[in-house]
Amino acid sequence: MLQHSFVLDSLETTGADTFEHFETLIDEHRERQDSPQPSRLQQLVPTIGTFHTPLPLRDAFEAYNDKHKLTKRKHIQISFNELRHILNLAQIMAFSDRRKILRAFSDIQDDESSGSSEKCSQDGRNDGETIGTFHGPQLISFDGDQTLYSDGANFESNPKLAHQLYTLLRHGVAVAIVTAAGYEYNVEKYEYRISGLLRYFENKQLTPEECNRFYLFGGECNYLLRLGPDYRLVPVPEEGPSGWLTATQSLKDSPANWSEQDISNLLDSAMATVEYTISELNLKARAIRKKRSVGLVPLEPGKQTEISRESLDETVLRSHEALRKMRNGEGPGLPYCAFNGGTDAWVDVGNKRVGVQILQSYLGITPERSLHIGDQFLNTGNDYAARDVSPCIWIINPQETTYILKTILRLAGIAPHDKMDGHDDGTGALTKRPSHIDFDEMERRSQAVQKMDVYTGKMVTMT
Repeated sequence: MLQHSFVLDSLETTGADTFEHFETLIDEHRERQDSPQPSRLQQLVPTIGTFHTPLPLRDAFEAYNDKHKLTKRKHIQISFNELRHILNLAQIMAFSDRRKILRAFSDIQDDESSGSSEKCSQDGRNDGETIGTFHGPQLISFDGDQTLYSDGANFESNPKLAHQLYTLLRHGVAVAIVTAAGYEYNVEKYEYRISGLLRYFENKQLTPEECNRFYLFGGECNYLLRLGPDYRLVPVPEEGPSGWLTATQSLKDSPANWSEQDISNLLDSAMATVEYTISELNLKARAIRKKRSVGLVPLEPGKQTEISRESLDETVLRSHEALRKMRNGEGPGLPYCAFNGGTDAWVDVGNKRVGVQILQSYLGITPERSLHIGDQFLNTGNDYAARDVSPCIWIINPQETTYILKTILRLAGIAPHDKMDGHDDGTGALTKRPSHIDFDEMERRSQAVQKMDVYTGKMVTMT
């Protein structure tokens, strides 16, 4: 529809109406999701999934077009990436009062053009801002690699993104990293990957209550950790009255309901497929097996030996095929995820649909008040499954994540440059409240990061 308008040079007059038509189709589809009769949208796109919220697409298009002037172009039509940005913006807007949307988006543009920051009162807070007043998602989950930090790297120093995550926690939002990285409950290995973020939180002196809202789910949905009052990650108990496995037994695909035999069978099949693929395609790679995953990773620890995207995708699709054939074509009987991680490929027991759903159940937050942000939404990616249980934002790098969070904060009524508790010098250090961080310990962690194989968690000598 958009291509037709572009060819006829009528996008400027019809573009907004076209997006409004898309919006109408989605609203109709949401109303008929439980109906045996397919919606018009489902007839046009049979594989269409679930929309957890309405999407104000006309407002999003108008705001995006006002900034980027898409309808003024004569030779280049709207691209896939621009549609992705418009849909992302519409999803963010869905959490907000529509009357505030255009004004807020205009303010974001003003900030970018002027390079100015918000004026703060003497106590470091933005005038008129109240802690706890947040009109947005109650749970925001994030992928790790290429969403919060570069692929295969660590969250070491990104003050702007760290401050946005800190601001969300201060305003009552549950923040979770849902990552494929699985080191069981070896807490230090996860801390190595996000050492800069933890350092920022400690410098900013998050309260114990605020720390309690930060989670990390390792191995997609297998190892749940929470930030303690000492700014160290601690495992959340699995069993007992407060155990996350106990609390989620009612969920069909919860790890609480998996059998060790089914897990072993799935991993046996995945390992055989990965090893055969390495041999047949002559890949400079190694196969590794963990408690809940199998990976194809670069041959030498610490060196990013390039494995072609085509080879990684081939490994993923072969794994999908092998797993679907298990149990006479019934599949492995467990949720799983086979995905191309950019520099590696993995088959995990469980997936991010299960991980996000467990967090929602454990925290008592509904899908329409949740948001998942990630970069892997192709069918060979591991964020893809999260669409079933949560609204999603598709980004491609940490810079886009920063912009998305800036927009979320603005639409929620929070100034993105809010410093709250005194002067922030860009590292999280405050003049109001002294930091009690142990810099020797953080230096030890930082050095350890440089010597850790992020795939296995083993310490290696880097050359």
